[in-house]
Amino acid sequence: MIQNRTRIVMGLLISALLPTTTLLAQQPPAPNAQVNDQKELQIVLPEIADEPKAIDPSTLLPAQLVVKATQDFSDSSLREVVSWLQEEQNTVVLIDKNSLSEIGVSLAEPISDRLDDAPIYLLLNRLKSMGIGWYYDDEVLYITSLETADVRTTTLPYNVGKLIDAGYDLDLLVEVITNTIAPDSWEEVGGNGALNSLGDVLFVRHTYEQQRNVQALLQALAEHSRQTFLNDPPQHRGFREQLQVNVSVDFSDTPLSTAIDELATNAESDIRLDRAALQEARIRDREPLTLKLSERKLATVLQALSVELGLTWILRDGVLWITTPEVAEIFSCTAVYDVRDLCRDKDETRSLIEAIAAQSEPDSWADVGGWGEIESPKPGTLVVTHQEQVHQQVLNLLEIYRTALRASKPRNRGEQESKEVLTVYYRLHSKIADDLSEELPFLVHPDTWQQEANDDKPGLIVVISSEPDFSTSILGTGKKNAAATQPATAVVVERSVLIIRQTRAAHDEIAEVVRRIKTGDNPIGFEVGKFRGGFGGGFFSIPAVPPSQSQK
Repeated sequence: MIQNRTRIVMGLLISALLPTTTLLAQQPPAPNAQVNDQKELQIVLPEIADEPKAIDPSTLLPAQLVVKATQDFSDSSLREVVSWLQEEQNTVVLIDKNSLSEIGVSLAEPISDRLDDAPIYLLLNRLKSMGIGWYYDDEVLYITSLETADVRTTTLPYNVGKLIDAGYDLDLLVEVITNTIAPDSWEEVGGNGALNSLGDVLFVRHTYEQQRNVQALLQALAEHSRQTFLNDPPQHRGFREQLQVNVSVDFSDTPLSTAIDELATNAESDIRLDRAALQEARIRDREPLTLKLSERKLATVLQALSVELGLTWILRDGVLWITTPEVAEIFSCTAVYDVRDLCRDKDETRSLIEAIAAQSEPDSWADVGGWGEIESPKPGTLVVTHQEQVHQQVLNLLEIYRTALRASKPRNRGEQESKEVLTVYYRLHSKIADDLSEELPFLVHPDTWQQEANDDKPGLIVVISSEPDFSTSILGTGKKNAAATQPATAVVVERSVLIIRQTRAAHDEIAEVVRRIKTGDNPIGFEVGKFRGGFGGGFFSIPAVPPSQSQK
């Protein structure tokens, strides 16, 4: 027995040093071997839902502020708006006159807006263009300056236990929140927002507005579809559909404000000029505009306007605004994408992120100095922050990738490569290594393991002791880095190396068994290994970032 074991160990060590071709030569060819790609590789792609398309802000706000109303405030004042809220909507409103006075705003400030069967909070949000902010506390609506609203913070707890159970990593959740929710507002970069964790609970200190954004993000991570926007009112969904409808325009030195009014009427959409932004950019609302297009998509017409005047458009607070690129950057939106059918692990997710960044406004992403962000709190889930137009590019790219995946044929390794014999070393806890050495021959390709020293089967498995791991613990507590006054002891973790010689096909399954023993299965979602999809599976490849961009 000792001689057999020694012979096996020597055979493994020699095999590890011999060229692969030598190992292959030792295997007798299987007679009449045939490979059927479709039978050997079954593809089970996850179903990607179309809903929810957005997290509606109405679900995160007090009932008093989500009541729908129809009211025209053309040529009105802030005082009239406040009176309407108090008298018609029975809302308790307190005015911070001192803060408003500091920004030069009084109750007589002229306001021109309207609500068309829309929630009240949309009207309040639109006051931001005048520097007016608001927050809601203890059933009271406070109207103040944006600056004051942005420094008033509260601390709220968020239990993320279900997200962690669903496979999200707590540290990555924290990173995604701070990188996508007002990134410049956290204390690590000089802001007043703070985030700490205790067990499965996140404690967030931030403004009233950003708390709603955090809540929306966590809700979207718990349940999202192929594209789920955060804090996105239902009106925006109508705009996205309307962007694909054909319209005709014929402007000849037409004042900009008149042209936009005509376009809004033709498109049957609430399209407005962001007059404050245009004034800042020194663009007159009577700027002459010449543009003639017949039966073109509204999105195409808006793009033509952008080229003509150096402007762009955004969806904000239930309105499509014609504004400046500088303002558009400030009002980027965030969406969560379900891409489980395109990537299964961290490497494939990273490949997908690189492909998206390379093929949708490459110079606009944070990695190359832009403002756009792509985060992945777990494989198969992306969180993207960018302008509306780029979000549509991202969605289109993902659908192109899905089409390519469905149309392509899985690339099988081929019989010879699958039978290539390799030696792999797994350094594990000694008990795990011992158990695996006993059970693997029964779990993976049982008929391919050597039973006798002179067997011609490829499978060999041996356990060899390895250097132990050491750590220092406090007696009775098990905690590291405790006070030096407490007695400490060295904890020895016995390690062994599991040396396995097997075919490449068998090693694929062995690696999966080892992984699942060490980490367990994901309790929610598709099972790892059910399909070979995405970028690592070899169905299709995504061009890498050009060298000129990767060096930026």
